[in-house]
Order: sequence, then structure tokens, then C-alpha cells
Amino acid sequence: MPTPEKTVFTYVAFSIVWSIGANLHDSSRSMFGEFLRQQIRNYFPEFPDGDVYEMGINSITHTFETWQKQIPTFTYNPAQSFFDILVPTNDTVKYKYILGQLCYNGYNALFSGETGVGKSVIVKDFLMTSDSRIDPAFVNFSGKTTPKNLQDAFQGNLEQKRKNLLAPKVINTTKIFMIDDVNMP
Repeated sequence: MPTPEKTVFTYVAFSIVWSIGANLHDSSRSMFGEFLRQQIRNYFPEFPDGDVYEMGINSITHTFETWQKQIPTFTYNPAQSFFDILVPTNDTVKYKYILGQLCYNGYNALFSGETGVGKSVIVKDFLMTSDSRIDPAFVNFSGKTTPKNLQDAFQGNLEQKRKNLLAPKVINTTKIFMIDDVNMP
């Protein structure tokens, strides 16, 4: 088990990568990673080599470990719809972990990216397999979505507690709305 100081450095380094470094364009990520590694190694010489975006944290040892080593085994279920199948990869493990950290700590998240890279599938899989603290709801936008449609979707999934207060219908849960194709209307 690492010392408390090394554990803190591990989480701080990970947080820097996924806060400051998360918004960088792909072409700048390697420069950022190299710069970050040089800065962090002044305080934390054990900081690993390799792409900083491919390093996750082992939750048991609190040390860096590649996302590749954290991929769970995949078991094919023939009864499952083809469109609901998510084969775990480095990226699905990485983005589900980050989404979980944000959701379970009360932060909003917006997944953006090119069409067809799996954003909706990753988020849907996370919400459907999350623990009972999360009560998911799904809203799909289209070219014909109106503000009234969105209001109805929200109000239909929430319970009115007072005149100006809506809450999840399931007690002691957090209602999370997945709004797909938010750029449509």
C-alpha cells in the first residue's frame, strides 16, 4: 500500500489529467501529457511512463494502472438486444469510470464527440447498470422536439412535492436524465 502522500499525488495527478487535460484537442494531448509528467515527477518520481490518458487508478491499491488492466471480462448474452451490447474496451471503462465519479458526487456531465463513437451506449450502459442510488430517465431529441416536449419529459419523470419543487419519484435516489442528440432542435 502506498504512503498517504503518494496516494494524494496519484489522485491529484489523475484529477489534473481529467480536468485541465480533458478539454484539449487530440493533437495537443501528447504535449500536455509530456509536460505534466515532467512537472509531476519533480514531486512524484513514480509517475508512470506512457499516455497519461490511458492511466486509471486501481481502487484497491490507490496506484496508477492502465485502463487495459481494468477491463472486465465480457460475457455474451444471446437474449440481449444487439443495440444494447457494450463490449468493454479501454475507452468504455475510462469514460464509465469518469461518468460514475461525476454522477455519484453530484456533478453534471456532458459527453460530446463525433457521431457513432458510442457516447449514448456508454452513458446508457452506465445508467442501466448503476446501483440503486441512481434513477435514470431517457429523453431523445429530434428535429421536432419543442420546449413543451422537454418540460413534459421532465415533469413526467418527477413528482411534484410543492408548487415549485419537483423530486424523483423513488425516495433516496438521484434522478439522472440522459438527453440524447441535444443538438437536434
